[in-house]
Amino acid sequence: MVFIDGTNLFYRLESEKLRVSQLNVLLPHFLQPRQLVRAYLYTVQQHLDKAKQFHGENFCSEIRVVLGDGIEKQDGNIKEKGVDALLVADMIYHAASRNCEYALVVTTDTDFVYVLKRVEDFGCRTGILSICCEAPSRLVDACDDYYPADSDYLVNHKIATRAS
Repeated sequence: MVFIDGTNLFYRLESEKLRVSQLNVLLPHFLQPRQLVRAYLYTVQQHLDKAKQFHGENFCSEIRVVLGDGIEKQDGNIKEKGVDALLVADMIYHAASRNCEYALVVTTDTDFVYVLKRVEDFGCRTGILSICCEAPSRLVDACDDYYPADSDYLVNHKIATRAS
């Protein structure tokens, strides 16, 4: 199973001006020889709407979207509430229920270090996929597999295109 820290991913792609028409095309590159059972994307509605506007309406097709709460701040930005907790809860649930033997987390956020260790306690192997930047060493050290994918990799493998 794949668990995507959506807002983290959106910012990484935006910072590199990369457009991904279908996110599910990215995932099999990092799961081989495993088969993808299910992919979840965690974010808030406001960030998802913005991502779909930039990447296209099919950006999240075949991926289950789980929404936390988006609270508008005084400066107009959106503060996420509960998004990381939803991802953690689902990872623990699926590992404890033996629904998956491998959990790939798409993030560079070290908040997920502890959950990686907990999931491994249930016999599940773990991986981190970092998009367009290196993951912090704490995060890399906490998982079994680490996959960095920079912008050149994404473009060369026809996963993303450069936005003009």
